[in-house]
Amino acid sequence: MQKPMQQLKWILATALITLLGACTTPITHPVQMGYSGHVGLAAQQPVAVGIQTFRDQRTEADRYVIGYRQLGRGEQERYVSSPDDIARSVTRMTGELIRQKGGMPGVLKDWDYSPEQMLALSDAFDVFVGGEIQQLQCDAEKRLMHTRMILKLELVVYVGKVREGVVHRRPVSMRTERVAATFGPRELRQFLNDMVSQALEKGCQDIP
Repeated sequence: MQKPMQQLKWILATALITLLGACTTPITHPVQMGYSGHVGLAAQQPVAVGIQTFRDQRTEADRYVIGYRQLGRGEQERYVSSPDDIARSVTRMTGELIRQKGGMPGVLKDWDYSPEQMLALSDAFDVFVGGEIQQLQCDAEKRLMHTRMILKLELVVYVGKVREGVVHRRPVSMRTERVAATFGPRELRQFLNDMVSQALEKGCQDIP
């Protein structure tokens, strides 16, 4: 009698460890972010655009995290930006947008978004761009025949015009809800890149 009881305890303990592991260690999928828009050439002459790395206002632990998909029974998938964190990915996408519009993107550092500091650093650039990521979150849930996903984004884009001596602060808020028969890194990459690209286009609409 004692041996079957020990075997039962071992089976229960193993099942509990497996369940806890499923709850605490999500399956992680990398997602590569990139500009997916198609804006036309806007620059009539070369315009130097300094782009400062965007600031992620979310927690340090969320630097790479895009969101989660709940699978049921305590299991979930985690989607992360790769290879760069989200702030650097959004910054790179901004450079891709500016280049497609005919501008010449360059690296900008130490700008506090003020007109005064912009003018003090204005030797190399005609336009300054920076921004803050206030929210980027994907919440998805797997159901019987489909996945329901909600994707939310809040950005603030700062655009400084050296010639005018002014800095424009442009908040952009977007939300989309999708129901997809298939859902994975490829589908999320498309949804995410389209949303971030549209947000950046709104924030940088008059650049260069």
